Order: sequence, then C-alpha cells, then structure tokens
Amino acid sequence: MPLRFLHCSDIHLLSLRGVGPHRFLNKRLTGGVNLMLKRGKHHDGRLFDRLVEHARELAVDRVVITGDLSNLALEQEFEHIADKLAGIGLPVTVIPGNHDAYTRGSVRSRRFEAMLGQFMEGERADNDGQYYPFVQRFEEVALVGVSTAQASLPLYAVGTVGDAQLGRLDAALERLQGEGLTRIVLIHHPVMHGEALRRHDLIDLEAFGQVVARRGAELILHGHEHREIQGTIPGVDAPVPVHGISSATNTSRHPGREAAFCVYRVEGRQIDRDVYRWDGDDFRPASATAAARALG
Repeated sequence: MPLRFLHCSDIHLLSLRGVGPHRFLNKRLTGGVNLMLKRGKHHDGRLFDRLVEHARELAVDRVVITGDLSNLALEQEFEHIADKLAGIGLPVTVIPGNHDAYTRGSVRSRRFEAMLGQFMEGERADNDGQYYPFVQRFEEVALVGVSTAQASLPLYAVGTVGDAQLGRLDAALERLQGEGLTRIVLIHHPVMHGEALRRHDLIDLEAFGQVVARRGAELILHGHEHREIQGTIPGVDAPVPVHGISSATNTSRHPGREAAFCVYRVEGRQIDRDVYRWDGDDFRPASATAAARALG
C-alpha cells in the first residue's frame, strides 16, 4: 500500500502570550528584534491553517514538518504548536530545526522533545537512550528523523548532526536497507554544498554525506533556507535525490521563496511528487496538471 504524505517546513508559528521581558535577556533579544523588524512581517500563520485544509482535502496519510516549527523555542510557542498539530486530525511527524533549539536553556531542558515528543514516536533501537535518529515504519517505507538542532551564537543558524548520531544513523540506514525498505531521511539543514547561506550551514555536512554515500537512501527532505532546492548527493548505487522546501508560511512572492508544500506518493522504490505554491490567495499546483514527477 503506498504512503502519501505532505512535506512542509519552517512554519514558525508564534505565540508570546504570557512571555515576560526577562525571557529576552539572551539570544532572544536579537531574535525578538528580528521578529519585529523582519520575520514577523514575512510569515503568516494563516497560511499554515490553509495548508492543513489542503492536507485534509488531499486525504494524505501524514503531515511531515522538517524543523523550525517555532521562532524562539519558548514554552508558550511549543504549547501553541502542539495544539495546532493535534488539531490537524491527521498523523504528524516532526523534527527540530535551529529555531527549536534557540537557546542553551531550551536545549538543556530538551524542551522540543518534552513538548512535541508525541510527534516523534518511533524506533530507537541503537540509540543508547538518545532521541535521534528515530525511525517510523509504514509497511515498505521508513521515515528516518535526524536532528541538526543546536544553540548557536546570535546571527548564526548553523547545525550539527554529531559523531554519535551519525554512527546511529549509519546503523539505522544499513539495517533498513537490509530489510528492503524505502528510506526517506528527514533533516533540517541543507545537505548539498553551496546551498546554505553563510553562518547557516551544516557544520558536519561532509561526514553526513559520507554516511549516505556508504549506506544510501532513497530520498532526503529538508528546509531551513526558505527556498526550494533540488539536487542529489552520492549514494551507494545511484545518486540520492535531495529536496528542500520553502517556508510554509512565507508571504514572499519571489519565485522559489513563496510558501510551498509537497505531496509525496511512495510505492516501493517509486517516489512521485506534486508541488503546491502560494500565489497570494491559495496554494496551487506548480503546473496546470499537477503532474507528479517520478524520481526513479
């Protein structure tokens, strides 16, 4: 039975209800200014509400969000996000992005995992008590959730997988390959050279690429750069397709940066994709026929 899921990213849902000024006496001071002057003007949570309506209309099996669900990693934001996701009425899979680990305190308390862990349930066979990667199985398909989220300096949005998680990812991809599953890796930061802005990059991109080159995967999905990205990285027998998606709540009308989501249909090794982009009024198929593009 095929798996149909909607992929979106960087929804940046905001709620500051009850947040005192003392919570901004850290990196959030920079982030708060950015919200007021830039980010808050370019993201509209109502687009996510419309995306959810499309997910229901399209009758997808699951909604997948590859990080940056929040802005400042505050409890109030995660409470708001959890309510939103629970109200979708469809199964949801999430992974964290750099905004979901905005401060050291949010990382130390594992706030994202504590408040959104219900959307990351799955196998952690070789994780030694660690959260990532996790594996969600759907008959012949496996979603593999990887975390690159880390607290970083103001004006930085870098990410790291880390040696320990890379080792666990290596083992998971090998195991799933042996079972004949179609492996779709979910990660927040771009994994191809030259796609991330300066100070936005995945620090151990080379090491991640070596794992994929050694073990392979059938598809890698990411967000982070708020624009559509498409390419490949080396795999075992063939290049591995990589798809990055724009922010799902971005009000930009610049081509490639407008809000977007994709619907994937996975059956065996065949993966088809429909792209939907915001045209200022609604999400529309990227082509008149919304023809699925086979990845091969």
